[in-house]
Amino acid sequence: MQPSFNDVVPHKHSFLHIFFLWDNGRCSEICIVGSGVLHTMPPAEKCRLFLMIDPTSSLAEHLADIITDCGGLLLRPCDDMQDIPDDVPDDELRGIVREWLIRQAFVTDGGNIRAVDERIVKLVSEIREHRHLEERISEIAQQCCLSESRLSHIFRESCGISLKGYLNIARMRYAYELVLYGRSITYAALEAGFGSSAHLAAVCREQMGISISGVLR
Repeated sequence: MQPSFNDVVPHKHSFLHIFFLWDNGRCSEICIVGSGVLHTMPPAEKCRLFLMIDPTSSLAEHLADIITDCGGLLLRPCDDMQDIPDDVPDDELRGIVREWLIRQAFVTDGGNIRAVDERIVKLVSEIREHRHLEERISEIAQQCCLSESRLSHIFRESCGISLKGYLNIARMRYAYELVLYGRSITYAALEAGFGSSAHLAAVCREQMGISISGVLR
Protein backbone atom coordinates (compact mmCIF):
# COMPACT_ATOMS: atom_id res chain seq x y z
CA MET A 1 0.00 0.00 0.00
CA GLN A 2 1.40 3.38 -0.97
CA PRO A 3 0.71 6.32 1.32
CA SER A 4 -1.28 9.06 -0.36
CA PHE A 5 -2.21 11.31 2.57
CA ASN A 6 -0.46 13.64 4.98
CA ASP A 7 -3.20 14.55 7.46
CA VAL A 8 -3.02 11.46 9.67
CA VAL A 9 -3.42 12.26 13.37
CA PRO A 10 -1.63 10.17 16.02
CA HIS A 11 -3.45 6.89 16.48
CA LYS A 12 -2.95 3.27 17.49
CA HIS A 13 -4.45 -0.04 16.42
CA SER A 14 -3.82 -3.77 16.44
CA PHE A 15 -1.98 -3.89 13.11
CA LEU A 16 1.79 -3.92 12.99
CA HIS A 17 3.52 -1.68 10.42
CA ILE A 18 6.68 -1.94 8.37
CA PHE A 19 7.66 1.41 6.81
CA PHE A 20 10.26 1.55 4.01
CA LEU A 21 11.81 5.03 4.06
CA TRP A 22 13.75 6.68 1.21
CA ASP A 23 16.37 9.41 1.39
CA ASN A 24 18.45 10.81 -1.48
CA GLY A 25 17.00 8.26 -3.89
CA ARG A 26 17.87 5.22 -1.76
CA CYS A 27 16.08 3.05 0.77
CA SER A 28 17.69 4.39 3.95
CA GLU A 29 15.70 2.92 6.85
CA ILE A 30 13.16 0.22 7.60
CA CYS A 31 10.94 0.99 10.58
CA ILE A 32 8.84 -1.67 12.35
CA VAL A 33 6.03 -0.40 14.59
CA GLY A 34 4.32 -2.80 16.98
CA SER A 35 0.67 -3.39 17.75
CA GLY A 36 -0.99 -0.83 20.00
CA VAL A 37 1.80 1.74 19.62
CA LEU A 38 0.76 5.39 19.20
CA HIS A 39 2.12 6.62 15.85
CA THR A 40 1.41 8.70 12.77
CA MET A 41 2.54 8.40 9.15
CA PRO A 42 6.04 9.31 7.92
CA PRO A 43 6.17 12.12 5.35
CA ALA A 44 4.78 10.90 2.02
CA GLU A 45 7.94 12.00 0.18
CA LYS A 46 10.03 9.65 2.36
CA CYS A 47 7.72 6.64 2.69
CA ARG A 48 7.56 4.86 -0.65
CA LEU A 49 5.87 1.76 0.76
CA PHE A 50 4.39 0.55 4.03
CA LEU A 51 2.89 -2.75 5.09
CA MET A 52 0.00 -3.29 7.48
CA ILE A 53 0.47 -6.67 9.14
CA ASP A 54 -2.57 -8.73 10.15
CA PRO A 55 -2.23 -9.30 13.91
CA THR A 56 -3.47 -12.90 13.55
CA SER A 57 -0.63 -13.81 11.16
CA SER A 58 2.52 -15.63 12.19
CA LEU A 59 4.47 -12.72 10.61
CA ALA A 60 2.92 -10.46 13.26
CA GLU A 61 3.86 -12.94 15.96
CA HIS A 62 7.45 -13.11 14.68
CA LEU A 63 7.80 -9.33 14.51
CA ALA A 64 6.33 -8.97 18.00
CA ASP A 65 8.98 -11.36 19.31
CA ILE A 66 11.71 -9.25 17.68
CA ILE A 67 10.60 -5.86 18.97
CA THR A 68 9.62 -7.31 22.41
CA ASP A 69 8.81 -4.50 24.84
CA CYS A 70 10.28 -1.56 22.94
CA GLY A 71 7.27 -1.14 20.66
CA GLY A 72 9.34 -0.69 17.52
CA LEU A 73 12.60 -1.24 15.71
CA LEU A 74 14.67 0.73 13.20
CA LEU A 75 16.72 -1.33 10.72
CA ARG A 76 19.41 -0.38 8.24
CA PRO A 77 18.60 -1.98 4.88
CA CYS A 78 21.05 -4.41 3.29
CA ASP A 79 22.91 -3.38 0.13
CA ASP A 80 20.39 -4.78 -2.35
CA MET A 81 17.57 -2.87 -0.62
CA GLN A 82 19.62 0.35 -0.62
CA ASP A 83 20.20 0.03 -4.36
CA ILE A 84 16.48 0.12 -5.21
CA PRO A 85 15.92 3.23 -7.37
CA ASP A 86 13.08 5.65 -6.71
CA ASP A 87 11.45 4.86 -10.05
CA VAL A 88 11.22 1.07 -9.64
CA PRO A 89 7.67 -0.04 -10.62
CA ASP A 90 5.31 -0.80 -7.74
CA ASP A 91 4.89 -4.49 -8.65
CA GLU A 92 8.64 -4.97 -8.77
CA LEU A 93 9.08 -3.14 -5.46
CA ARG A 94 6.54 -5.40 -3.77
CA GLY A 95 8.40 -8.45 -5.07
CA ILE A 96 11.72 -7.13 -3.74
CA VAL A 97 10.16 -6.47 -0.34
CA ARG A 98 8.66 -9.95 -0.22
CA GLU A 99 12.08 -11.46 -0.98
CA TRP A 100 13.57 -9.32 1.80
CA LEU A 101 10.97 -10.60 4.26
CA ILE A 102 11.79 -14.18 3.30
CA ARG A 103 15.55 -13.63 3.65
CA GLN A 104 14.99 -12.16 7.10
CA ALA A 105 12.99 -15.31 7.97
CA PHE A 106 10.03 -13.04 8.73
CA VAL A 107 7.76 -15.07 6.47
CA THR A 108 7.69 -18.52 4.93
CA ASP A 109 4.47 -18.79 2.97
CA GLY A 110 3.19 -15.25 3.55
CA GLY A 111 -0.33 -16.23 4.53
CA ASN A 112 -0.15 -18.43 7.58
CA ILE A 113 -2.08 -18.00 10.79
CA ARG A 114 -0.43 -17.85 14.19
CA ALA A 115 -3.19 -19.81 16.00
CA VAL A 116 -2.82 -23.55 16.53
CA ASP A 117 -6.34 -24.33 17.75
CA GLU A 118 -8.10 -25.72 14.66
CA ARG A 119 -11.35 -23.93 15.54
CA ILE A 120 -9.59 -20.56 15.65
CA VAL A 121 -7.58 -21.25 12.48
CA LYS A 122 -10.85 -22.03 10.69
CA LEU A 123 -12.57 -18.95 12.10
CA VAL A 124 -9.73 -16.59 11.14
CA SER A 125 -9.70 -18.05 7.62
CA GLU A 126 -13.44 -17.49 7.31
CA ILE A 127 -13.21 -13.91 8.59
CA ARG A 128 -10.44 -13.22 6.07
CA GLU A 129 -12.89 -14.43 3.41
CA HIS A 130 -15.38 -11.77 4.64
CA ARG A 131 -17.63 -14.21 6.49
CA HIS A 132 -19.17 -13.45 9.93
CA LEU A 133 -18.80 -9.70 9.44
CA GLU A 134 -22.50 -9.02 10.06
CA GLU A 135 -22.81 -11.48 12.95
CA ARG A 136 -22.65 -10.95 16.70
CA ILE A 137 -20.00 -12.79 18.66
CA SER A 138 -22.73 -14.84 20.35
CA GLU A 139 -23.85 -16.08 16.92
CA ILE A 140 -20.29 -16.97 15.90
CA ALA A 141 -19.75 -18.78 19.20
CA GLN A 142 -22.88 -20.85 18.64
CA GLN A 143 -21.55 -21.95 15.24
CA CYS A 144 -18.26 -22.93 16.90
CA CYS A 145 -20.14 -24.90 19.60
CA LEU A 146 -18.59 -22.70 22.29
CA SER A 147 -19.90 -20.19 24.78
CA GLU A 148 -19.30 -16.55 23.89
CA SER A 149 -16.88 -16.09 26.80
CA ARG A 150 -14.97 -19.28 25.95
CA LEU A 151 -14.60 -18.36 22.27
CA SER A 152 -13.45 -14.85 23.17
CA HIS A 153 -10.88 -16.24 25.61
CA ILE A 154 -9.49 -18.83 23.16
CA PHE A 155 -9.33 -16.30 20.34
CA ARG A 156 -7.38 -13.73 22.36
CA GLU A 157 -5.06 -16.41 23.75
CA SER A 158 -4.39 -17.79 20.25
CA CYS A 159 -4.16 -14.55 18.25
CA GLY A 160 -3.13 -11.85 20.72
CA ILE A 161 -6.18 -9.74 19.87
CA SER A 162 -9.82 -9.83 20.90
CA LEU A 163 -12.33 -11.34 18.51
CA LYS A 164 -14.33 -8.10 18.63
CA GLY A 165 -11.23 -6.11 17.71
CA TYR A 166 -10.34 -8.45 14.86
CA LEU A 167 -13.86 -8.33 13.45
CA ASN A 168 -13.62 -4.51 13.39
CA ILE A 169 -10.31 -4.77 11.52
CA ALA A 170 -11.82 -7.20 9.00
CA ARG A 171 -14.90 -5.02 8.50
CA MET A 172 -12.78 -1.93 7.95
CA ARG A 173 -10.47 -3.69 5.51
CA TYR A 174 -13.41 -5.05 3.51
CA ALA A 175 -15.02 -1.60 3.40
CA TYR A 176 -11.77 -0.14 2.04
CA GLU A 177 -11.66 -2.83 -0.65
CA LEU A 178 -15.23 -2.11 -1.73
CA VAL A 179 -14.66 1.65 -1.91
CA LEU A 180 -11.44 1.17 -3.89
CA TYR A 181 -13.44 -0.95 -6.35
CA GLY A 182 -15.83 1.94 -6.89
CA ARG A 183 -18.62 1.30 -4.39
CA SER A 184 -20.03 4.17 -2.36
CA ILE A 185 -18.92 4.61 1.24
CA THR A 186 -22.49 4.00 2.44
CA TYR A 187 -22.75 0.74 0.48
CA ALA A 188 -19.31 -0.38 1.69
CA ALA A 189 -20.17 0.37 5.32
CA LEU A 190 -23.38 -1.67 5.30
CA GLU A 191 -21.92 -4.52 3.25
CA ALA A 192 -18.96 -4.79 5.62
CA GLY A 193 -21.17 -5.07 8.68
CA PHE A 194 -21.15 -1.50 10.02
CA GLY A 195 -24.42 0.03 11.19
CA SER A 196 -23.94 3.13 9.04
CA SER A 197 -21.39 5.15 7.11
CA ALA A 198 -20.93 7.28 10.23
CA HIS A 199 -19.98 4.15 12.20
CA LEU A 200 -17.43 3.21 9.54
CA ALA A 201 -16.03 6.76 9.56
CA ALA A 202 -15.64 6.71 13.35
CA VAL A 203 -13.83 3.35 13.34
CA CYS A 204 -11.53 4.44 10.48
CA ARG A 205 -10.57 7.66 12.22
CA GLU A 206 -9.99 5.86 15.52
CA GLN A 207 -8.00 3.00 13.98
CA MET A 208 -6.17 4.80 11.14
CA GLY A 209 -6.06 8.43 12.24
CA ILE A 210 -7.84 9.58 9.08
CA SER A 211 -11.29 9.22 7.57
CA ILE A 212 -11.89 6.83 4.69
CA SER A 213 -12.70 9.79 2.43
CA GLY A 214 -9.40 11.36 3.44
CA VAL A 215 -7.51 8.26 2.34
CA LEU A 216 -9.15 8.40 -1.08
CA ARG A 217 -8.32 12.07 -1.75
